[in-house]
Amino acid sequence: MESKYVDGDAARVVADRGPSVSELLALRTYTARLLGSSPSLVLHGGGNTSVKAEARTIFGELVDVLHVKGSGWDLATIEPPGHPAVRMEPLLRLLELPDMTDEQMVNELRLALLDANAPTPSVETLLHAALPARFIDHTHADAILAVADQEDGHRICREIFGDALLWVPYVMPGFGLARACKKAWDGAKAEGRTPTVMVLERHGVFTFGETAKESYERMIAVVTSAERHAADRMGTVSVGAIDRNEALEAAVLPIVRGALATVSNEAPERGPIAVVRSSEWILQFLARKDAYELVQRGCATPDHVIRTKPTALFLPDVKYDDEAALAARLERDIADYARRYDKYVEEMCAKKKVTRTKLDPWPRVVLLPQVGIVAFGKTRKDAEIVADVYEHTIHVMVDASDVGAYSPVSREDLFDVEYWSLEQAKIKKPAPLPMAGRIAVVTGAASGIGRATAKLFLELGAHVVASDRDGAALEKTAKELCAKHGTALATAVADVTSKAQVDALFDVAARSFGGVDVVVSNAGNAPEGRLDTEEGDAALRRSLETNLLAHNLVAARAVSVMRAARRPGCLLFNASKSAFNPGPGFGPYAVAKAGLVALVRQYAVDLGKLGIRANAINADRIRTGIFGGGVLESRAAARGVSVDEYFKNNLLAREVTAEDVAQGFAYLAQAKATTGCILTVDGGNAAAFPR
Repeated sequence: MESKYVDGDAARVVADRGPSVSELLALRTYTARLLGSSPSLVLHGGGNTSVKAEARTIFGELVDVLHVKGSGWDLATIEPPGHPAVRMEPLLRLLELPDMTDEQMVNELRLALLDANAPTPSVETLLHAALPARFIDHTHADAILAVADQEDGHRICREIFGDALLWVPYVMPGFGLARACKKAWDGAKAEGRTPTVMVLERHGVFTFGETAKESYERMIAVVTSAERHAADRMGTVSVGAIDRNEALEAAVLPIVRGALATVSNEAPERGPIAVVRSSEWILQFLARKDAYELVQRGCATPDHVIRTKPTALFLPDVKYDDEAALAARLERDIADYARRYDKYVEEMCAKKKVTRTKLDPWPRVVLLPQVGIVAFGKTRKDAEIVADVYEHTIHVMVDASDVGAYSPVSREDLFDVEYWSLEQAKIKKPAPLPMAGRIAVVTGAASGIGRATAKLFLELGAHVVASDRDGAALEKTAKELCAKHGTALATAVADVTSKAQVDALFDVAARSFGGVDVVVSNAGNAPEGRLDTEEGDAALRRSLETNLLAHNLVAARAVSVMRAARRPGCLLFNASKSAFNPGPGFGPYAVAKAGLVALVRQYAVDLGKLGIRANAINADRIRTGIFGGGVLESRAAARGVSVDEYFKNNLLAREVTAEDVAQGFAYLAQAKATTGCILTVDGGNAAAFPR
């Protein structure tokens, strides 16, 4: 591992700091970010950093403080406020107490803050206060865990680090760990040693320094030494090359997601968000003969248990050639996993003589040979975090096996952390939005009704795959929507008249989020012409391809995914009032849209028994791209009105917008008892009332 510390960058950070930020705090922030930028050191809110400094009170007095990482901050993006100032004097007094509950500790830490509005100091604040070094860095480096997750980890670490090592046997994080580290440090001092690295058994590593650079570069050196130790012992297990199979991933993910949603009694048309993490080395690990046994040993560090549960669900002998058999196998194994988890919680509560409210028993990680890591979360961001954590867990398993034998913390210790109130508080639990847990595919999403629908669905909590054949326009729309909704949006350029491109679109939905629950089939155009002319006949044939048959391609592919998942779904179509009230010279469009209404009703009839709903919206006169190329002016002239009058020529005398139509799609997406419905969003047109 190489140091990323650059003297010039550090100097600029100090020079550019705000008036309320000391030089020490500026440098603390700089090196904390360096640590956070390396996933092999720190993952998603993990790790901890601090610096001892002075701060001035409201009375103008200088007091000793500890700037320590605050709860909720991530080292990769931390800012100076992320290291709140805590008075040292009460911290040192707290360390003299014989015992203290976690809740008492958190309360005392907040009372010791200089700023009452600052984030709650880390649960490891007292540990940082107990060590005399000015700068302290703490990570869960993969390489350190590989040597610390061993039965004889102390011997291995002593071999690597010599007298520079301070070894602390496993203690659960909190007040007890702070006391244990202080005792170990005092013992080393009595021996005349000044350690430069502290390894917590089966937990992580600390380095120290008088300067931010010294502490950071010691961390890099320590991790590098552990990496070299593992590398010298690499290659105890050999597996041949295995290529990633993206087509298999796209086929399997909806089945896995559907099985978990079914067994966990998720509401219809929703489920967890699933992502796949695959690479040659992950697939090689899953093909190892000892992989199943390694996975059963549990988390690489206790901190990971709140993300991944104590173990993953591993199906080492699974077959993929029969969708129904695979789904049934997954449902059985997931149910069995949940039963084992329930038993584990009951046994731990009885053994520890405690009462705990059981968390949900469902796996966060499913390991599938030839596919990879399938990770689940309430959002794609959550699922990606789980995948990141487990990918690094595999790194640790492999390296630890090369060093000796992978031996992480016991189930008893994992239970303490998983059901620790302070650890649970790290995961935010926002109230679910109306469409949370739903995956929607929206075609024609680069502009107009499609864009408005994708935007509204995202705001309602759905994960959306936005598709359009106009790649440049789609990229622009995605940039705008991703600024607010991030990874909840995926995109796919596709011409929906092409079966291959439609298939690829739904593969994107499967591999991005785990499948599809809702489809808004929106793509279309507005050809004109009299049907009794050659030009009109040609326009009709083109229109049928785009405005009718393409919708069937989209719907049929969506249904195949829903069938594979064995879950209900919702098909929504953008039809038109022209289906009931055609305009003069607009036959190519009106006939195709009338066919689309019939298509919707047929899907409702054929698929109702599967719980798959089919509905449509008949909109009219929306300012979208289909009115380009003179179509708008032509339609207004055919009605004998101006362009502005054309848009307001309805019973409500108001222009209907793309957002109005999006609201209609959102309603139908949530109308659980509605199928075969044609909803009008046209401002009122008596001639087009559905019959």
